[in-house]
Amino acid sequence: MTQHQCDHILDYYNGHLSELEKAAFEKHLASCSECQEFLKELEQISGYLPYSSEPVEPPTDLEDRVFAHILNESEEKQEPVVAPRQKRRRPWIFPSIAAALALSIIGNAYLFTQLEDQKRVVEEATIDEVVEYAELAPVSGQGTGTASIIKQGKQTSMVVQASDLAKLSDKEVYQVWLIKDEKPERAGTFVTSGDGKGSVIFKFNEEFTEKDWDQVAVSLEPDANSELPQGEIVLAADI
Repeated sequence: MTQHQCDHILDYYNGHLSELEKAAFEKHLASCSECQEFLKELEQISGYLPYSSEPVEPPTDLEDRVFAHILNESEEKQEPVVAPRQKRRRPWIFPSIAAALALSIIGNAYLFTQLEDQKRVVEEATIDEVVEYAELAPVSGQGTGTASIIKQGKQTSMVVQASDLAKLSDKEVYQVWLIKDEKPERAGTFVTSGDGKGSVIFKFNEEFTEKDWDQVAVSLEPDANSELPQGEIVLAADI
């Protein structure tokens, strides 16, 4: 699993992930010893930092004041109140667990998430299984995204979420393709918002469910009628 999944640990700790993201992260957590260890440290240290989880509207400068207080205490005290055993530094997390937990406290005081301005395509969904999860890599341009094949009861679907995509013009659309043995099949069409974000849920029929797909790709198409990719591929991943 990629570093990107490790970055979700604080949102997971605070319960800020969607059902799809939570299921994908827990699948990652089961095999990531670093995330398991870090999560235990967060739970241990949280006992020394009293806070209220009741939702409140914090002052606009709360985050700056919390981190300033942490920095001041570090300069004034020779020894920390709690000294967890030394761990090797992890480049994907905050410089200290205390700082990370402080940020998570702010998150517990009021709900704040990067998905606030993004369409939630899987909201309050009951997901039985995440069959596949892949991070879409840019082939052309600066876009990023994820593709998840999920099961909800007897229904199998693919959820694609993308961001930082180029602005569309005229009748242009983004088309999702599932590829088996270099043969692409249409798997959903979407357009982007003004900030380059877009998403689509594609429900599999029996034919799609039975295939063991090799790749998923997103292409920029001149219109929504393409039966085969006509434009350039902008995102892709093996699945």
